[in-house]
Amino acid sequence: MITFLQGTLTQAGPEAVVAVGDGGIGLDVLLSTRGAAQLPAVGEKVRLWTHLVTREDGWVLYGFPASEERVLFRLLIGVSGIGPKLALGILSGASPEELALFLRTGDEASLAKLPGIGRRSAARLVVELGQRLPAELPGPGGDTGGVGAGAEDLPLQNAVAVLMAMGLPAGQAERALLTARSQDGELAENLESWVRAALATL
Repeated sequence: MITFLQGTLTQAGPEAVVAVGDGGIGLDVLLSTRGAAQLPAVGEKVRLWTHLVTREDGWVLYGFPASEERVLFRLLIGVSGIGPKLALGILSGASPEELALFLRTGDEASLAKLPGIGRRSAARLVVELGQRLPAELPGPGGDTGGVGAGAEDLPLQNAVAVLMAMGLPAGQAERALLTARSQDGELAENLESWVRAALATL
C-alpha cells in the first residue's frame, strides 16, 4: 500500500506527475479538480495522500492534498455504482467539509447536484454513508460534527430546524446560518434575527 507520495511536481492539473527520489522516477497521479487547484507550482515540492487502484489493464494512483479527501474517496468507492472516476467527480464538485455536511444532514438535493449523481444515487449515498462518516471528518468551519455535533451548538440545531420547517434542505439551511453568523457573531443570541439574516444570504 502506498500511503503517501512526496516529491517534485513536474506536471500540474488533474493528471499530475510527481518525480520522486532523485527525479529518476515520475509517477502519474489523478486528482479531483479541487485537489489539483491546491497543488503548488511546477518545480516545487509536493506531498499527496494516495490510494492505489489495481485493474487488469494497469494500476492507477489517486492523489489527495488532504487526508480527509482520501477518506471520503474510499468511502465513496465502497458504495455500489460509485467507481473511482465518479468519486473524483463528486470530490471535484464539493469540498470534503461540504460533502460531509450533505451526508450527515441527509441533504439529497445538494448531493444530486454533484457531477454524475442523480436522485437515486444521492439517496443511496445518504443511506450507506450518512451514519458511517468518521468523527474526524470536518464540518463547516472546522466543526467535526456538523448539525449533529451535540448540545454545545444547540442554537444552530434549533435554527436549522426552523429553516427546514420552511422548506430548506438541512445542508443549505446550515450553510446560510453559518454565513450569517460569520458576518455577525451576536446573531446566534436571537433565533428570529439569526433566521432572518440567514434567509437574506440565500
